[in-house]
Amino acid sequence: MKRKQNYNFLYILFFIILFLGVFSFALLIQNKPSNELIKVWPGGILEVDGNKIILGINCTAIVAETSSERAENIQLGLNKIISKRPSTYDTFYEVLKSFNITLERVELLYFDGKYYYADAVFKSKDKQLRIDLMPSDAIGLAVRADAEIYVNKSLLYEIGKDICEEE
Repeated sequence: MKRKQNYNFLYILFFIILFLGVFSFALLIQNKPSNELIKVWPGGILEVDGNKIILGINCTAIVAETSSERAENIQLGLNKIISKRPSTYDTFYEVLKSFNITLERVELLYFDGKYYYADAVFKSKDKQLRIDLMPSDAIGLAVRADAEIYVNKSLLYEIGKDICEEE
C-alpha cells in the first residue's frame, strides 16, 4: 500500500513539473520579441520630410529623425541623383559593384529607446556578410543598390504611427 502511495505521489509530482514546464515555455514564447520581418521597400513607404525618415507599409510607419545631410542623401538616392561630387554612399555602392558584391537587404531590427539598429546583408558568390549599420546609412545605401528594406514586425506595430490620420 505504501509503495502505491509513493507512485501516486511521484505521478502527481511529475504532472505538476510537466505543467509548470509547459506553462513557463508558453510564457517565454509569448514575451519573446518577434523576429518576423516585413518588407517595406520597394512597395511600401519610404519618404523624407525635412530631417525625418518615414518608413512603413499601408498607414503604419516609423518616423525617425536623422541629420539633414543623411536625409538629403537618402532623398538623392531615392531620386537616383548623383551630385557633382559623389557622396560616400555613391562611392561605396560603386566599390560594391566593382567587386561583384550585392546588398541583398537592409533590416531595421529594434529600437532601444534612443537609437534604432539595422543590419545590412551583403552577398558575394556563396558568401554572406551581415553588418551592423546606422539605419540612415543602411537606407541611403539600399536606395542606391535597389535593395529591399525590411522592418521587424513588432517594431513597426509598436513604434509605428498611423500616418493616414495625420493627413
